Amino acid sequence: MISNVLTVCHGNLCRSPMAAALLQQRIDNLHVCSAGLAAVVGQPAASEAIAVLSEIDIDIRAHRAMQLTRQLANDAELILTMTEAQTRILQSLYPPMRGRIFSILGFDNADVDDPIGLPLSAFRTCRDALTDGVDYWVRRLTNLRENSNERCLSSAVCAGGGAQ
Repeated sequence: MISNVLTVCHGNLCRSPMAAALLQQRIDNLHVCSAGLAAVVGQPAASEAIAVLSEIDIDIRAHRAMQLTRQLANDAELILTMTEAQTRILQSLYPPMRGRIFSILGFDNADVDDPIGLPLSAFRTCRDALTDGVDYWVRRLTNLRENSNERCLSSAVCAGGGAQ
């Protein structure tokens, strides 16, 4: 069962913190963090990212940018990038983790464009695209959890544990 997810973008100021917050809001008992390929460590989230998430009652004011490290990548059971190019970069940096690295909109062969420096409307578009991606991954993770729980129950019954 997946319990640790990492979202990755370029600067860790907009997309990946927004994706992490959206994902964290939707799944209980899931550790989600975010990092950037070229983050300036300690920078707060972009004010526009804070604003568009506050419109849907999510607060990321406490976010501070983190640089992607091998340890963060190793700890993650699932790594979600914002673009196919970022997916390829991470797969080349961490070849053993290939099967854990996916683009958040990879199911749609689409990228989440970086809204940094653009008007608030671009951040809303970004938030909406991230919401689509997060909804997809929530369904996948929920199915994995349900299937895992069913296997555990079946194993207990088959092993003579029986259901109480």
